[in-house]
Amino acid sequence: MIRTRILALVSTLLGCAWAAFPAHAQYGGAVPVSDIDPAIFQIDETRYLGAKVDGDITLIDAQGREFKLADKLGKPLILVLSYFTCDGSCSVINQDLNAQLADIQGITPGEDFNVLTISFDEHDDLKTIGAFKQHLKMTKNMNGSWDFATFKDKDQIKPFADSIGFKFFWSPQDRTFFHPGAFMFLTPEGRLARVLYALNSAPQDIKLAVFDAKAGEFKVGEVLDYAISLCYSYNYAEGKYTISIPLFVGVGALSLGITSFAVSVFVYRRRKRGRLSS
Repeated sequence: MIRTRILALVSTLLGCAWAAFPAHAQYGGAVPVSDIDPAIFQIDETRYLGAKVDGDITLIDAQGREFKLADKLGKPLILVLSYFTCDGSCSVINQDLNAQLADIQGITPGEDFNVLTISFDEHDDLKTIGAFKQHLKMTKNMNGSWDFATFKDKDQIKPFADSIGFKFFWSPQDRTFFHPGAFMFLTPEGRLARVLYALNSAPQDIKLAVFDAKAGEFKVGEVLDYAISLCYSYNYAEGKYTISIPLFVGVGALSLGITSFAVSVFVYRRRKRGRLSS
């Protein structure tokens, strides 16, 4: 279930964090045990789906240019909140998304969706953005559609994160931030449409979440893909998309009903013809 996978991700992220710092020496030979509430690694979708982000927030990209969050909307946006001095968990999260986007088919970055990683660490700047990007082997077909940015006004970080249910806190004893490893899918108008998690999703899940975020705005060539996407439904327990069993049962029942009706009409007509010819 998703809770088990979240705990596995927590273990991975903790391992990455501790590997990045000489914790054993720092704490006199004993690494402290963190009492972590797993709920912090999830976003309460039942509460926050449909929440609208503030498009007027000003961000600063890797080149030092200012832009509004709304500039990245107008099409689905995959939003990742991270911090750039993190060599462990955030690299894992962003690289996992990067790897999935490399294998995605049927939708094109830049044309059908954008990607934006924003730091929630008020200490991040152009230097840390650049260092973070060097750790990632970015997908070649992103067409410049994946941006990395910081908040211009640091006081807006927490209200923005709170508006979409993204919790984070700094652990002094672990010397790291704890936060969800989430891919948040926003609609063209900036509403939270879906949340997927690193190490728990596949390219097909990414594609289906983008379709969910399109909010019914499809190009002609996407109609078939959209029809196929209707065969899947988001499974909150698993945190991913699964085959929609009720849909298949319903279609099967409808097909059986139509077939039975057609057979009944055929038999009735055959019998009626037999009586008329006798």
